[in-house]
Amino acid sequence: MYLDLNIFGVDDSFLAHTPNETLAEHLECTKKYLEKIVEAKELESLIDGLIESIDNKYTKLIKEMFYNTIYLHDLGKMNPCFQSKKMSNPKYKNCSNSNHSFGGVVYFIDYYKPIIEKIEEDSEYYRLIYILYNFTYSIAKHHGRLGQIEEYFSNKQEEHPDFNNIKKEVSLYLDKKFEFYILNKLLFSLLVSSDYYATNEYMADLKIDDFGTFTDIQKDILQKRFDKFLKGFGEPIGINKLRNEIFQEAESNLDPKKHIFYLEAPTGSGKTITSINLALKLLQSDKKLNKFFYVFPFNTLVEQTKSVFDDIFGDDLKIETINSISPIELEKNQEENESNYTKSYINRLFFHSPAIITTHVALFNILFGTSKEDNFPLWQLANSVIILDEIQSYNNNLWWYMVEFFDKYAKLLNIKIIIMSATLPKLDFFLEKKSNFVDLISKEKRDDFFKNTLFKDRVKVNFELLKEGKIELDRLEEFFDEVKDKYQKILFEFIKKQSAREFYNQIKDYNENVYELSGDDNKAYRQYVINKSKEDKPIIIIATQVIEAGVDIDMDLGFKDISTLDSEEQFMGRINRSCKKSDSKVYFFNMDDVAKIYRGDNRLGFDLTQKKYQTILRDKNYHDYYREVLEVIQRNGLRYESGVNTNIDNFSALLEKLDYKNISKTMTLINSENMTLFFPFKIDLEIYKGVKEFEDKRIENYLTDNFLDGEKVWESFKSLNDIEGFSKKKYEQSYINSLMQFFTFNLIKYQEGQKPSHYSYEFGGFFYVANYGVFIEVEDDNKFNRKKFEEYTGGYFL
Repeated sequence: MYLDLNIFGVDDSFLAHTPNETLAEHLECTKKYLEKIVEAKELESLIDGLIESIDNKYTKLIKEMFYNTIYLHDLGKMNPCFQSKKMSNPKYKNCSNSNHSFGGVVYFIDYYKPIIEKIEEDSEYYRLIYILYNFTYSIAKHHGRLGQIEEYFSNKQEEHPDFNNIKKEVSLYLDKKFEFYILNKLLFSLLVSSDYYATNEYMADLKIDDFGTFTDIQKDILQKRFDKFLKGFGEPIGINKLRNEIFQEAESNLDPKKHIFYLEAPTGSGKTITSINLALKLLQSDKKLNKFFYVFPFNTLVEQTKSVFDDIFGDDLKIETINSISPIELEKNQEENESNYTKSYINRLFFHSPAIITTHVALFNILFGTSKEDNFPLWQLANSVIILDEIQSYNNNLWWYMVEFFDKYAKLLNIKIIIMSATLPKLDFFLEKKSNFVDLISKEKRDDFFKNTLFKDRVKVNFELLKEGKIELDRLEEFFDEVKDKYQKILFEFIKKQSAREFYNQIKDYNENVYELSGDDNKAYRQYVINKSKEDKPIIIIATQVIEAGVDIDMDLGFKDISTLDSEEQFMGRINRSCKKSDSKVYFFNMDDVAKIYRGDNRLGFDLTQKKYQTILRDKNYHDYYREVLEVIQRNGLRYESGVNTNIDNFSALLEKLDYKNISKTMTLINSENMTLFFPFKIDLEIYKGVKEFEDKRIENYLTDNFLDGEKVWESFKSLNDIEGFSKKKYEQSYINSLMQFFTFNLIKYQEGQKPSHYSYEFGGFFYVANYGVFIEVEDDNKFNRKKFEEYTGGYFL
């Protein structure tokens, strides 16, 4: 299958890396890592299946081209200019153009084009030519990022006339657009990964043999550990009996032959434990399944769930948290040296752990991203189990596109996806074929569970304030004073930060233990407030939407400004979570304009101002609600743009053209760009216990009188470039980033080039504000006063 390097004139005179690794050695090492990955992740049958779905006649030729694209990716390094200029190879003379990527493309095309030209049938010929030239795109971009295939073809026509051979009407000879997109993404992922591993083996003397997969023995150990954990609960009674019934129902409907599973269960029903059980059962059902991902919308849930796994499995499970704020960890008993820094960095880069907890953003970067770093772990998703929590938090304008991709990725790469929520949109609504999807809770049982008094009547909903229309803070406070006396733990949620801040200031001096919690508050303060809520003392928490999904608090009384129906249910999940109180209530009110906060959201208009949706919320009948939402999304997707194509047609065109750049842009979960302010205040570590970053021994370098000193953190951030060794720099940077989160606040950027109205200087993408005392309320838990910042210079922006 692999071609002989002698065909291309590769000999020992060509170097791949200095000082003396030959090109042949590097290509052989790349092939070695490709074979290691394919074996470890059992990819060969998946690659074969992908290729056969595209062309079942020339499967052998396409497979040969696929593997050789990776093996021969650096043939362009035979460019004499590259050898002289980049390799300082004395055997070759210096010249100007040392680019090597496109040279490799030419070698590849010149070998395979004569073979394809023997094909007489037009559609077969053009299909094979198109596949060949698309494969060469991975060679051309293996030091960059994926962009637009049509642009690549157009730009290369002058450099290589054979690019004129490509017939533009792709759909006439290749109609499997999703399959071809995934095949090319997988090719790019395997190429850049094998190349990276091979390069590091030579440059850092680091061999990688463990790619982070479960063995059958490890699966058995985890199952036994989990069974032991379950026995610790004893005979279930009360709500635990109901949770156990949900657990058993989900397991009984698990069909390992399918790929996508809906777990719809009430808030507080133990979905986390149920989902872990399902994942273990799936891992046991198929020897090829060898990795596990737990994916959340918010970093808060990532850390919370990591502790659940640690409590259940202890040292028997190697699980890693991968997100933007978690530090890279050295393996246990590793010394701090460059080799171990490199290994730890590579472990993070390539998801070298059999169990991964990460975020929706990270998952979408892998599925749709265009950079090498985005694509490194794509092959790790194959033969894996993925749990997606709170999927309704995704941008619902993407739901149609998203479910098409989930369906294809799952089938083609043998991924088992468990989608779970208390408010679960059945996204297969958009698909013609729905046979790949399974309801783990049957319709009959679903109604029984949701309408069981332990869940349905756990919290009484009250719409009394909604009858008054829009209300002001004074009216809310007046009503609150009328009903608060018999409740110890009280929670408010506003949809605007400013409203939460104003109400907090309005009531804090007249009530005991009042805390404000918003997206501006760092994780240390958030955990501090959560811990306070668990004490047997009165407490009032004034919050924004950060309090909704999965936050581990249990309150007695709630007040919420209305937004979307799923948000109302999530909020209710923070009230009487233990089901031990008899008179817990949630009062809904209408204050801020939801359309300004949820601009462009398809759920707007289906809210509690209408009795219909009050009934749906009370009866937990979210299917009726989501049917209306999904129909709106479908109508929007089928709406014609400029009288020519529908929105879904336009997206299909991007896919057909393999416009990686705009597919990635379309599938971005969070579109807003931010400007990040850094305030160098101090944090009293005596107040905040149990924060992982504060327990790291490196924290000593950033303390002043037992205060975490923002100024020291900032200076360390500025001096990162002084650290010798790339991997050590990345290791230290990940920890410093984890500390910087405690001192940073974001402002939305509305246009290119926009900057904050006030800052001292900009460095590394952050805007440093020296006179933080003007805006940070040090005596009030280091709260950021956004209003004062805006008023200071007449606005947020220059």
